[in-house]
Amino acid sequence: MSIRAQVISTLREDGRDEMGANDLIVKYHSVDVRTRSRLIVYSNQKAVVRIQGQITGVFDPGAHDLQTPANPVSQFFAKFQYAGNIPWEVEVLFVSTARHEARSEGVTQTKELVPMKYQVAYYFTISDPVKLVNSVQFGEMKYTVNDFAMYLSPIIDQAVSQILNMISLNEVYANLHKITDAITASLRSVMEEMGVNLIACRLVRLEPEDETMRRVIQFSALGLDLNTAIRARLAEIMAQRSDPAATNMMLGVPYYPINLLVGGAGWLPTTQVPVTQLAPPTQKPETKPEERREGEFRVDNV
Repeated sequence: MSIRAQVISTLREDGRDEMGANDLIVKYHSVDVRTRSRLIVYSNQKAVVRIQGQITGVFDPGAHDLQTPANPVSQFFAKFQYAGNIPWEVEVLFVSTARHEARSEGVTQTKELVPMKYQVAYYFTISDPVKLVNSVQFGEMKYTVNDFAMYLSPIIDQAVSQILNMISLNEVYANLHKITDAITASLRSVMEEMGVNLIACRLVRLEPEDETMRRVIQFSALGLDLNTAIRARLAEIMAQRSDPAATNMMLGVPYYPINLLVGGAGWLPTTQVPVTQLAPPTQKPETKPEERREGEFRVDNV
């Protein structure tokens, strides 16, 4: 904020504007504002002037001269100390009249107590700066879109929960229009009291908080039955871990490693024995016919 020869505006001396794209209200505060200080309001702003804690006027885009209050007491002190100009505690609140987008997100649950994440986007403009200034409380020099979204988050959460808590998981996406209508009605009612005009509202995201359940629903949307969708999710997890059985899990067939002995003998060692160390095949020793001794009587065939 700059004050060049009692000029009050959001434009700095280096050419940068204090009113950013994410700012709704920018406060200028000074105790050195005197009579006929120059106030400049730009095309996408309105200025709310508060003197001694009381709103004295709302100024449209253009150049304006501020007039501080005059009373006998101030005129008396002006003759001695301030040479005719009494300093007053003045606040100039520059309010943006541009279109803004805010997003709120949270977690609610369905009828089966399944946690669901949601994200809502809404677009708005400020129609009555005085109502907005009197409705919000901020201690910094700026009131941003994020502060406004945080203020509206409980209202959006209540609107979403009123619908989701009464329906089951398989009915969620068939009732998206009901959720959007409930959010729009709640936001429009609250924003009108704050001097804000709601342009549009849409439900950006609504999905289970659990990653596995979210992926199963996505696979089911592709035409897979429930069992196949669950196997596809398990196969995905196994593939991320470089598990060779991931393909078998997807196809639903058993996985038999090559080195697995059938019959419960366990796993064979993975080390291979060199061919040179292999023992030659065993051969039976040749048997020679026994010679018959003299005088020995044998009966071979009976």
